Formats: sequence, structure tokens, C-alpha cells
Amino acid sequence: MNQRFQNEEIKRVSEQYAENELYKAVSSIGPQLENELKEFGLCSEECFMETLEFLSSIAEKGKAILSELDEIWLRKENEYRRYDRHVNGDEIRKSIGIVFGFAILAVDSSQDWFYRHTLSEQLTTVVANHKWDGWSKTLALIFSLSLPDGWFDAFVDEEPANERIPLPKTINTERAQTYFQKAVDKGYMKFNNGQFVWIGVKKKPNGTPNISELAYFLGKVYEYKHSVSGNIGKRFPEDELNSLFGKTKLYNRLVQVHNAMSIQAWRQPIDDLFQE
Repeated sequence: MNQRFQNEEIKRVSEQYAENELYKAVSSIGPQLENELKEFGLCSEECFMETLEFLSSIAEKGKAILSELDEIWLRKENEYRRYDRHVNGDEIRKSIGIVFGFAILAVDSSQDWFYRHTLSEQLTTVVANHKWDGWSKTLALIFSLSLPDGWFDAFVDEEPANERIPLPKTINTERAQTYFQKAVDKGYMKFNNGQFVWIGVKKKPNGTPNISELAYFLGKVYEYKHSVSGNIGKRFPEDELNSLFGKTKLYNRLVQVHNAMSIQAWRQPIDDLFQE
């Protein structure tokens, strides 16, 4: 079974949200739901964080979210398919449907008519339009749980959480959050109009950023370890990173950096980020 959340992420979420009523609800049936996803592996902690992200978007946009629900589903489906194209489509739909199901459970706790009725009905319609085998049974299991009355209203009124780097879930780790933020703070990288932009440690003579620097930085973030036979470290998520930065062949650039005859001078400032 695939598992996108690493043990350190699972531990962090379980400790940070141990008293959260929604997390308790997800955890109470999460292992059962995960076991039904033979190929996908949506653990309780990932499911909770996916739902929390969705609820944050709902809280921010209010009624405007209605026009985006179908797009949110399709975007999530494309994200999941990119992670592993061999996973059965029914399991992908079920995984997204589970997240939508817990979002419905949350908005149903609201005292506001829009959230409790209008939005809840629209969310259910979207799930039904993308149904999987046994979809009504899955929703019935989720809806057998309950949250305290007004839980979602309290969630909407909460102070916004600390800003985090907006990384896709498949590559969003605590390590990535730490070092992406350090690169932004140093001025090596910025997030502009929904796109990550590598500014660079030292620009080329023609003024363009050195993409080899970016590849090297990302290799260190995702713990690539070079050897004559290839990567002996952790998986380098090339497709996701190419898309994130609007580049191609970042992995090839990374290999070229390590195969160079001499160590490039610009590597030291990047190495320093990981020593601080």
C-alpha cells in the first residue's frame, strides 16, 4: 500500500491535533477506510489535513466556494493521479470522496443555513457525480459520526494559522516547509502569483537564474544522495517539482551538478542553508 505521509508527519499531526474533534472523528474510522484502499493508502493524518485544507478554503471564500466545487474535485483527482498513475480510478475517487465526506460532516455542524444545508447538499451532489462502488456506504459510515454543534462556526472564527509555503500535498513535508522558507528568507526564491520562482544565489552573466542551483537545492531538500549508480537517497519528486517551478528535466540538472569535474562555487551558500 502506498503512503504519502511519512512517519514524522504522521507523528506531528497526531500530536498537534490530538484534541481536535474533527481529528478524533477521522481517526476513529480512518484505519478502516485506509484498509479499504488497497492501493492508495490514505492514512488518517493525511485525510485530516486534506479535509482541514478544504475547510480553510471554504471558510475563506464562503458562498463563492459553490462555483469551485467541481474544479476542486478535478484538481484533486489530477493531483492524485500524478502521484501514482497505476492506482485504480475507483480508489482515487473514493479517496477524494472520503475527504469531501468529512468536509460535509464538518459543515453540517454549523448553525448557518448556508453551510449546514446549501453547501452540504452541493458537496454531496459533487460526490454523487463522481461516485465509486459502494459510495453511499462510505458516506453513511462517515455520517454515523458527529461533531459538536457549532464546531465549524468556531473553526471559521479562529485566528488564521501561521503562513506556510503552499506546497502540493504529495511533496509537502516539514523538511520542505523549513528549507523552502529559508530559501525565501535568503532571497534565493519567491512565490509570485501562484508560481514558485527561483531567483538564485548568483545569476549567470546574462542575468538569468541558474537552474542547476535550483536542482541542487531541491535535491538537498528531498534528500537525494548521489552515487555512480544513481540516487541512493529518498525519492526525488521530479514531476511535481518540474510543475511547481515551470521547468523540465530538473533531475537531469541535478545529476549533472554532481557529475561535474569540480564543485561549483555557488553550492556553498546553498549548503549553508542546511547547516543553519
